[in-house]
Amino acid sequence: MSSEVILIDYDSALLAPEGWEAEYLAELRIVWRTFQCRSAEEVLAAAKDAEVVVIQTTVPLLTGAVLAQLPNCRCAVRAGAGYDSIDYVAATELGIMVSYTPTYCTGVVADHAMALLLAANRHIARLDAAVRQGRFARALAAPTRSLQGATLGIIGLGRIGSAVAQRMQGWNPTLLVYDPYITQEYADGFHARLVSLEELLQSADMISVHCPLTPETFHLLDWDQFKLMKPGMVLVNTARGPIIHEQALVQAIQDYIVRSAGLDVFEKEPLPANSPLYQLDRITLTPHISATSPEARHNLYVLVCELARDVINGKVPPFLVNPEVLTHRR
Repeated sequence: MSSEVILIDYDSALLAPEGWEAEYLAELRIVWRTFQCRSAEEVLAAAKDAEVVVIQTTVPLLTGAVLAQLPNCRCAVRAGAGYDSIDYVAATELGIMVSYTPTYCTGVVADHAMALLLAANRHIARLDAAVRQGRFARALAAPTRSLQGATLGIIGLGRIGSAVAQRMQGWNPTLLVYDPYITQEYADGFHARLVSLEELLQSADMISVHCPLTPETFHLLDWDQFKLMKPGMVLVNTARGPIIHEQALVQAIQDYIVRSAGLDVFEKEPLPANSPLYQLDRITLTPHISATSPEARHNLYVLVCELARDVINGKVPPFLVNPEVLTHRR
């Protein structure tokens, strides 16, 4: 009997499977099927016999209640750079490995973070909008500052945060890093100084967020943190929306604590029509597309197929989120 790998949801506009996956896995006697499930019932119907269940979107479909009803599932895989759409605590209790694909989009997300940082600093979005409206409103370019010699705070010096730090070197910035999981020795490789979150917030002219969304980082930047920031700073988030409390951000922008921001991610996605963010022209908004490129899409499904192959062959997959499961894995 063939093993099954089931993709339960994916972004059909930008990160749909490329079509070669089924043939590749068939050669390994593995069945590949894809769905776009919208409910727990649909997930259970699609993946009831699957040994590997994959989700590409950030929709939290793989809850503990769902995983508990997938008796053959040995591994839940997030086809993406985070794994917050999988209840990894429940998965661990059930003996299910959780893995993800953090390397598929490192460069393009770092590129997008830099694009948002530059656009926010130079007010590109509102200047473009004004020119298209027939207004040669050069005053909208202020306030700004040179990146040369600025202090950039990076929250999370993982793969993407490190890539941003590398890209910043040409501007000769002062780099401050908050990341409780790295050492100063590692930060030294990027000419960065490891500091507390409080010191980073108080000192940075610009901040770029690159930590994962976890219970510890949910609303990591709330009103209490915004009050610590230097007035007139720039904030960029290409990680996860709920890391920043959006209502607090709106207030910080209105109070000019944050003079401009670049956001690719939001607390609710798609961004609701009544979001106050739309009313603030000092924010550059993009629709959670920083991980998108043809190369990244191909890399994503190569990694997914390799992960699935390893699991079905009895191996421990790379990028295992919950190594403690290995003492009682299915």
